[in-house]
Order: sequence, then structure tokens, then C-alpha cells
Amino acid sequence: MSSVAVIGAGPAGVEAALYARALGHEVTVYEKEGPGAHVKRWGFVRLFSPWKLHTSPLGRACLAEQGVAQLDLEECPTGAELVSRYIEPLARSLGGSVRSGVEVRAVSKRGLLKGDNIAGRLRARSPFRILLGSGAAEDEEHADVVIDATGVLGDPCRLGDGGIPALGEEASDASIRRHVPDALGADRLDLEGRTVLVVGCGHSAATAVLDLIELMKMAPGTRVVWARRRSGPDPLPVHRPDPLPGRSRLGEAANRAAADPPEGLTVLSGVTVSRIAPEGSRLCVGFRPVDGGATAEEVVADRILSLVGYRPSCGIHRELQVHQCYASEGPMNLAAALLARGGGGDCLAAAPSGVDIIRNPEPRFFIIGHKSYGRRTDFLLRAAQDQIRDLFRIVEDDPDLDLYAGAASKAAP
Repeated sequence: MSSVAVIGAGPAGVEAALYARALGHEVTVYEKEGPGAHVKRWGFVRLFSPWKLHTSPLGRACLAEQGVAQLDLEECPTGAELVSRYIEPLARSLGGSVRSGVEVRAVSKRGLLKGDNIAGRLRARSPFRILLGSGAAEDEEHADVVIDATGVLGDPCRLGDGGIPALGEEASDASIRRHVPDALGADRLDLEGRTVLVVGCGHSAATAVLDLIELMKMAPGTRVVWARRRSGPDPLPVHRPDPLPGRSRLGEAANRAAADPPEGLTVLSGVTVSRIAPEGSRLCVGFRPVDGGATAEEVVADRILSLVGYRPSCGIHRELQVHQCYASEGPMNLAAALLARGGGGDCLAAAPSGVDIIRNPEPRFFIIGHKSYGRRTDFLLRAAQDQIRDLFRIVEDDPDLDLYAGAASKAAP
């Protein structure tokens, strides 16, 4: 039996803890906020993908043991439903193993510096030292295995040219939202009747823009400016045929809005934010042309939504021997396999798997879930199940280990 530390109680973290417990390991989950905290930030959004792609046979068996209502595996849940009907019940089943309100601030190998004993036996035998924080209080614990499932939503990318902050961005940080707002619900009063600048060209930005278009219909005086870096005609790719109908509907609607903006929506293509400066109670935003874009006028906005993507926070494993991709910042083995896979950024493309894919130079340290994909946006939760299976094949030294297959066969009629 090994002591297993899981960092993060999101969907990948609770799945990993469930798997570790089923194998008889002593498992502890460290969660800075609460189970599914990052997912709750966009809980009002309905996922493109159905329950069957976000749950595992092991997880569903756990729900059945608790008497939780059976999921319709073909239904697409909201983020809030994913938390309340899956993540939180799994976390409850783990009991005291989940320690909410405890932040992992750093992980190292006990008695070793980052450059010591490279690929040596001592490094493989040495336990991890985990520095913990809860408010001003600090503590440390040790573990044989560490699984980093902290995701990426905690570290949004910056607005400025080249990915670093625009001039004045840091000083204006308190006035910039970096997550999709609930424009038709909880955030409506803060947005209606105002000029809202949305920066970004992915599904999050498209979701915000389309909700704001609906808000313009309900609240005259609301204005929206959609600025994106790419200058092509369509902001979003549309897959045809698309096995995820919600994804294609969003892409088609966003592309129509960009091509023929309704009254109240201004679209700026091929630009990046160059500077942000206060103008009374509002913000004056300047743009710089990129990718063939034309010079844009300044925009004076009441609110800025920065939806330009997220990146992994790598500070907690800085003192470990982790080989990161120079482009995505994900683990190098997986990053190389994803690049070789292709798939055009489609999250349904087959996810690379195998013990060599999940393995790091640092023995018994694993990065799973969205963080393992780094800055890429094509992660789907079902990939985390393969990662969990493969990492425990390494831990158990059993190349055929697969608890998911066993749980699925028991559930079969």
C-alpha cells in the first residue's frame, strides 16, 4: 500500500482518488476551495458532451452504492449538474480523505534538490514533501505518489500582444473578468445597459457574446464589442457532421454573428489589446493590428471580459524533474503525442494513452486532467480516465490493471 496525494478535487482529482482507494491505497485529496470549485464558475453553461463522456464506470458504480439517481448517459449536463450529481457525491464517498480549504503550495522530493540524483534509485525511493497552507497557517506532509489534477482555470492568460500583459492591464485587473459571466442570470444587473468588451475567439468567448446578444434584446442600451486576434471569416471551427450537436450550433451561431453583427454588436478582427487606461469610471482600450487586421479605433468600455484561454500553473512542481513542452507547458511526452495525433483541435479525437505517455522524469509524480494538456483547448474528461488507469499501472507495476473494465462488466446486464 502506498500513500497517494491528489492535488485538486475537480472531476479528474476525485476520479483518481476513487481509483486509488479501490486499490487499497491511503489517499488524501487536497483542495484549495471545495470539490468542483472551478466547474462551479461556469455552472450555468450546458456542456456539449453527454454524461457518458464525463463519468467513469467506477464513478457510476459509486453513485449506485450511495443510492444517487441514475444518470441519463446521453444527456448533456450543465456545469452545476456535473458538480452536484457527480463530483460532490464522489467526494462525499471519500469522506475525510478530501481536505477542503487546504492549498498545496509546493511539492519536492525529501532530501533532494531538483538537480540531484537524476534517474537514480534514491530519487525513486524518496517520498514527496508537500508544503500545505490554510490561510496564514502552514504545515507539511509526505506521500509516496503525487497526482496533480489542479486544472488550468486558476491561471488565465493575459490580454496583451504575445500573451504578456497589455500596458495598464495589471493595474486594471480588478475591473477585468477572466471567466464566462452568467449574463442572463446572476451577472445580468452588472452588465445590462453597459458597453461590454469581449476579447477572445474560442467557445468561451462565443458563449459570452451570444448571451450578451440576448441581453441586448432584453435591456436596450447594452452594447457589445467582440475583439479577436484572428482575422479569418469564421471565429470558430464547425465540424460536419458533428457528433456533439451543441458544439456545432454554438459555432454556427457565433460565426453568423461575426459575419453579420446585429445592431449593438461591433466586431473587431485581427487585433490584440495594446493598452488599457482608466477614463473616469470606464476603461479606454487601445488595439494593435495583428494577423493582417486593420487598425482599430479605441474602445471605451464599462466592463472587459478577457476570454483568451488558460494556462497551467507550474510553480508547485518547480523543484521536481518535470519535462514540459515549450509550447503548451504540458508534460512533454503527452504534448508530443498530441501533436503527432493531429485531430485539428477536436476534443473527440482519440486521446493518446499508455504508461510512457503519462510517465514523468520524476518517479511517481503524475499530471492528469486538463492541466496535462497545458494551454490546449481540446481536453475531454474521458481522457483523464485513461491517464488514471495508466498511472496506476505504473504504481502497481501491473501492465494489465484496469478497474474501469471490471466495473463496466459488473454493471453490464
